[in-house]
Amino acid sequence: MHQARESDQGKRGQGFVSRSPYGDRYAFDPVSASQPAEIDGFLERNPGREVVVVQGLGFVGSAMTTAIASARTESGEPKYAVIGVDVATPESYWKVGRINAGLLPVVSLDEDMDRVFRENFRRGHILATTDPHAYAVADVIVVDINLDAQKKGFGRARERSVDLTAFKAAMRTMADRMKPSCLVVVESTVPPGTCEKIVLPIMREAFKKRGLPEAPIRLAHSYERVMPGRNYLKSITQFYRVYSGVNEEAKRQVRSFLESFIDTKNFPLSEVSTTNGSEIGKVLENSFRAANIALIQEWTEFAEHAGVNLFEVIRAIRMRETHKNIMLPGFGVGGYCLTKDPLLADWASVELFGGGRLDMSLQAVDINDLMPLHSFRLLERALGSLAGKTVLLMGVSYLNNVADTRNSPSEMFYRRCAESGASVVVHDPLVCHWPEVGIPIATGFAELRGCGADAVVMAVRHDEYMGLKPEAFSEFLKDGGWVLDVNDVVDDKKADGLRRRGFHVVGVGKGHWNICERA
Repeated sequence: MHQARESDQGKRGQGFVSRSPYGDRYAFDPVSASQPAEIDGFLERNPGREVVVVQGLGFVGSAMTTAIASARTESGEPKYAVIGVDVATPESYWKVGRINAGLLPVVSLDEDMDRVFRENFRRGHILATTDPHAYAVADVIVVDINLDAQKKGFGRARERSVDLTAFKAAMRTMADRMKPSCLVVVESTVPPGTCEKIVLPIMREAFKKRGLPEAPIRLAHSYERVMPGRNYLKSITQFYRVYSGVNEEAKRQVRSFLESFIDTKNFPLSEVSTTNGSEIGKVLENSFRAANIALIQEWTEFAEHAGVNLFEVIRAIRMRETHKNIMLPGFGVGGYCLTKDPLLADWASVELFGGGRLDMSLQAVDINDLMPLHSFRLLERALGSLAGKTVLLMGVSYLNNVADTRNSPSEMFYRRCAESGASVVVHDPLVCHWPEVGIPIATGFAELRGCGADAVVMAVRHDEYMGLKPEAFSEFLKDGGWVLDVNDVVDDKKADGLRRRGFHVVGVGKGHWNICERA
């Protein structure tokens, strides 16, 4: 049931995995590939162009490499020669081979992203390497490396830790080689205070050891707002940006750089006074969103007990201009940002500025961590004991129409079902292997025929799931089986159609369905 081909990974969606999903096709020797001559030859083929180095070729760095390569001069010529750099480890160096074969390591539904990357690669303006010599030739370095926060477990956000060891090492590698005139733009989500209290001292120390004269250090922060899906590239080139620098020269240069590849006429830049402010901006954005989601969870449970359709209520509330961003009920919070950014902010408040804990933000993380358990309890109430039951989990990515499974709420739900003795069949049209769980996944509906599930859990709003008609559920659901909609995949009309076919329907935030089931 779970069998799928490795080569299908990310074929139609967008995702990033820790090791290459492409086997050895794009493998290479990271030692022999780390040759300064390769970089020097690339520069000879791009005479007169400014050199931008993107440090880190993951989900953000790959997209930034493409966006920066799309910049053009007034005459229409490519403005930059772009070099992507990643570390020579099995988890990362395959991305270098992939890019140098003319393919992005992050496969996307965004046709513009793929087209722009291929066009600029063919014209010779993009190179990837593991060689730190790239920093020595850079006019601009864009930092897009991960900086993670850890916690003891789900629901234990106060017991967080932040390890800056790898980040500091990357900054030293850069500072030991870069030109003093080079502009460094930190895009990574970092604890507020990182540029001023960590990166700037590292650069000053390195420049001093190298005997370089005192000069304004060109260090800036401008956080990414990259979003997966069909507007992946536009989330960089046609979206608002916040920025700042450690001095006026850094602010001037970063503004000019951002204007070169972002449509700032329609999406103006926002300058804030300090890099501390810019860094706070990113983690505050995501902490606000996390708190908004957490608030709705208790109202979701209230509405279910009261027999109320909370989606209907919230859509009515959204008619009020000041309340348009109130969140809807859902399955849980996943992805890379909302699950950790409040922890980075809390760590910075205490460790870098000597302030207090960010209690409300941490509590939001705890509530969101455990949201999938509410859906699990709904399933238990529907089926009774799960022992010996078959549960079909539809969707493992954390967001619709992407193949990114990082911190997906489906993982906690899956594990709890399995611990309760259920046989869990897993499907996702965009993901054929679930790295966090270590299992292959069915990607086609034909693979589910005859599954005989006692319950199907609609977990992700993939287009393929939104288009499923009531009669299709008969292919994989037992007579009298349950449909648990945890993410507003099934509307009222479809729910009525399912009931007419003898199925039972229950949903997160859909208390009015409970009344129908009792009737």
